[in-house]
Amino acid sequence: MTQTDTEKVTERGTPGRTRWGVFLTIVAVPTLVVAALIAVLVAWLFTDDSVAADVKKTSCAEALAFGGAKLPQGARDAWCGLEAGPEPRYTARFRMPRDEIDAWVAAGFPQGPALRTTQCGDAQVDACLNAGPVAGERASVQIDITHDSRKWSEVRFVAFTS
Repeated sequence: MTQTDTEKVTERGTPGRTRWGVFLTIVAVPTLVVAALIAVLVAWLFTDDSVAADVKKTSCAEALAFGGAKLPQGARDAWCGLEAGPEPRYTARFRMPRDEIDAWVAAGFPQGPALRTTQCGDAQVDACLNAGPVAGERASVQIDITHDSRKWSEVRFVAFTS
C-alpha cells in the first residue's frame, strides 16, 4: 500500500519555532498564583483585626449601661461591641482626658471598688478595676486604663454576666 502526497502528515514542527501555548501556560500559572497571593494579602491588611469574628458592633450607651456606667463626656475614638455567646459580653474602648478618670469611675461605681495601680495583670496597664455585680446591677465589670500621654488615657471596659 502506498501513500499519496495528500495522506502524508508531518509531525515535526518548523525548526526554531516556539510553541506559544506551552510557553504562555508555564508563565501564566505562576503569575496567577502570585496575583492571588497578593490579593489575599491586601484583603487581609484591610480587614479589621481588632475585633473577633463573633463580635457585633453595638452602641456604647448599651455596652456601658450593661455594666452600670455611662460614656464620659470628653470621650473620643469610642468603639463598642457585643460578643456572641450564651451570655452577653460587652466590650468598649475609648480615649478620655486623664484627669477625668477618677470622677468617671466614682460616678459609675459609687459603692466601689476604687481604681488600683497594682495587680492589673498586664504590665502595660496603668490602672484597673474589677467589680462584681452590686445591688441592682446584673454584670461584672473589668476596666483597664492605659495612659497614652499626660493628658489622655485609653480605657478598655468589659461588662459580662458571671
